[in-house]
This record gives sequence, structure tokens and C-alpha cells, in this order.
Amino acid sequence: MSELSLIPVLLLAAFVHGAFGFGFPLVSTPLLALALPMPTAILMTLLPTVSINAVSILGERHWREALRTYWAIPVFCVIGSFIGTHWLLAVDPEPFRALLALVLIAYLVTDRLRRHEDAPQPPFWSLPLLGFGLGLLAGVVNVFAPLLVVFALYTRMRPELMVATFNLSFLTSKSGQILGYINNGAFDLDVVQTTAVLIPLVLLSLWLGMRVRRRFAVDQYKRVLRGFLWLTSVWLIGDWLWGLLAARGML
Repeated sequence: MSELSLIPVLLLAAFVHGAFGFGFPLVSTPLLALALPMPTAILMTLLPTVSINAVSILGERHWREALRTYWAIPVFCVIGSFIGTHWLLAVDPEPFRALLALVLIAYLVTDRLRRHEDAPQPPFWSLPLLGFGLGLLAGVVNVFAPLLVVFALYTRMRPELMVATFNLSFLTSKSGQILGYINNGAFDLDVVQTTAVLIPLVLLSLWLGMRVRRRFAVDQYKRVLRGFLWLTSVWLIGDWLWGLLAARGML
């Protein structure tokens, strides 16, 4: 994938993140994974994701409250993402395309759930466990929205705290991923420099999305995004099955 073909993917993902408060890796990773190996696709999103989440956190008024209440989640994300990145780089990454598609489908299903008024508050030990699980998903497929959405619905977490916790956790998970890539000798500076040049454009697209979120209802954007993610999930699974059948000489 050339730099020119990368620009629309990152700009679209940044705009979606600005409009909904999250979504950059949810959109960019599966699109990049259609044309690139999973490790390369995730590496391409590292610097833009760090920049976007940092700006998003500063733009959220409730990030300090989220950090005080749910600090264990972003902290343990670092450990989980380091281990997840090691798994990604140590084994054949092709099956992770199918796993990414399943994670996207899980997100689409859990996003339809409604809060249960009688849901109990989880014990504190569940927060580090959740953070570790989120980190593993971030390291392996660069997406952990489904798990956090389920937790938020179960605990009746306020939406603004969910968005702030999401951004904090994904930001800290990037440090674990970077350490994982460096530890495995897979931190390709050429790929990182390519995306670093695009960060100003990515942040501009993020700002435009944030303006949309503040001024207009986003229900119509949600419908478009859900349809896009369903199509992408089917495409990823089909692409993985096609490669699997071709490798076994069945095509």
C-alpha cells in the first residue's frame, strides 16, 4: 500500500473518531489489513492513534474523573498489549484477520445491547483483569471496543466516562505495543516515518469530526458506520478463507 492510498484510510478513521469519540483503530485497522499483513497494518496506526487519543483526552472534560475511578484499566492495558504484540509477531499473523472480523462483529452486536438497571457493580479486581484483556486485544488485533462496551453496559458506566476510559486505555496500550515491536526487532522506522508525516492531516480530520459531533446528531453516521463495519467484517473473513483455501490447493 502506497502513502497516497494510506491517506484516505487514516483521514476517514480520524473523522469517525472525532464524530463518535472513538473508532480510529476500529476503522483503520481492518481497511489496512485487507491489503497488508496484520503487524504492518497495526504498526501504521501507532503514531496516528497516539496523537488522536492524546488530543481526544484533552478535549474530554471527564478524563480526570475516569482516571481516578478506572485507573487500573489503562495501567494493566500496557502489560496486556505487550504480551499481545509478542503473540502477533511470534506466530503466523494471517488468522488474526478472521479474529479481527469476529471482534468487529462482537462490537456490532454488543453495541445494540441496552443497560440493565439491576446490574451489580463489579469488584475492584475485575478492573485490572479487564485492562489486561483489553491490552491483549489491542496487541493482537488493535481493537478492544467490544469488551469495553460490554463492561460499560454491565456496570452502567456513564457514556462520557466510557469514552474517556476508552481513550486513556488505548493510549496506554500503545506504549505496550511499541515496546513489543522494539523487543521483537519489528519496529520499522520507514513505516513509522510515513505515518508521522500524515499526522497534521489526521488531526485536522479529527477536528472536523469533533465539530460534527458537537453540532449535529450522529445517528445517521452511526448507521453508516455500522453498515461499513459489517461489510468490512464479511470482507475480512472472505479474504482469510480465500487465502486458506488457496494455501491448501483447493482453488
